Amino acid sequence: MDVFDKFFKKFSYKFPKGYPDINDEQDVLLLESLMKEILGESIILEKKLEWVDLSGASRKYYRLSLIDDKIKKGEPFKLEDGREEVLTYTDNSYSDLFANQKVEDIKNVIGNRTNTFPLFKDSQGNEFGFSAITKTKELGGSGGKKAETTERQERGLVDLINSVEGTKTIVSKDGSKIENVISAEKYEGRASSGSEPYSDVILNLADGTKLLVSAKGPSAPTLGSGGIRGIKTVTAGGANPEILEFVKNFYEDAYEYYADIIEDEGLEGENLYRNNLIPDVSIKVPQEILKVLLTGTPEMGGPVSHYYIGDMNVSGSVDGQTVKIENGGFISVDDFIDKKGEKLYAHIRKRDGDLYFTDAQQNINGVSLPKIFVKTPGGSGTQSRFGMVDKIRGVEI
Repeated sequence: MDVFDKFFKKFSYKFPKGYPDINDEQDVLLLESLMKEILGESIILEKKLEWVDLSGASRKYYRLSLIDDKIKKGEPFKLEDGREEVLTYTDNSYSDLFANQKVEDIKNVIGNRTNTFPLFKDSQGNEFGFSAITKTKELGGSGGKKAETTERQERGLVDLINSVEGTKTIVSKDGSKIENVISAEKYEGRASSGSEPYSDVILNLADGTKLLVSAKGPSAPTLGSGGIRGIKTVTAGGANPEILEFVKNFYEDAYEYYADIIEDEGLEGENLYRNNLIPDVSIKVPQEILKVLLTGTPEMGGPVSHYYIGDMNVSGSVDGQTVKIENGGFISVDDFIDKKGEKLYAHIRKRDGDLYFTDAQQNINGVSLPKIFVKTPGGSGTQSRFGMVDKIRGVEI
């Protein structure tokens, strides 16, 4: 028995599959930790970049902007063939899609060639897809620092504001102001509900007021709601029954929509992953429930009073006690609703991976909702996600 056989026999019980799945981030982290214990030095296991690393969940979308930043700055990418190369896009229009995290538009470009479609090229004109690029730590590989990746926007904003001591005025790119700001701080930890908090930044005002701020990119991947877990939190104890009724009706309508397609197309029992006949679905959010969904509750890390919307790399300048933000700005939730309230949609989107239609139900505070999709026939894990954004995702029903 060689050393690897002994290693995997000894530690197989630590991995859900009985062996380390190199495509599972948690398995990779555990394997690196075990190897460090044995070898006495850190080992970083890198793998090729895949579309799911950029789009599998909204928290990963920032990596699209990172790719665009590297291309604009002429920074080299590590490639799977061992080279480090400065890349450009094969079509200049792709820059906008990546910079503004337009996931659906990128999906339309790459189609079924998710990892091999030639989005990039090197100085010799060789064209590449995602799978030719190594998944380094800044793109989701092991060891990436949050301050340089997922949290760089909010930490950049905090650093800019705190660069001026004392009471200051923050001026957004559009000229709007927030006055009497003493300091800014990063909202730390998770919400008490266990999910990612609504708030990213706290602005401390001179009168003791704390403004909770949610930071977003120019094209926000999600707005409020907190997914089904958030809906469960905001409707706990019978609160906001109109929200639970809206979500219940939406899920039931979505179930019927998909059931009709599956029956008409003869797709019963089939794996629906990447099936273009099964789109994500959206519905306009009623005005009367928008405020609660956008602000959240204390249990959700809210209530948020403002959004910060801007580039992931925050830039600005200082003039006395005035902090000027050059590529972003603050907007109150009330003003956001006034501007975009008629264009906010809830959506049910399919998770990446195997996808089977199901008539199974899930319980949300005593109300049954269809799961719609699961990962395996008869399985329990839900493969549909609830969210909200300022455009139609897939089709409106």
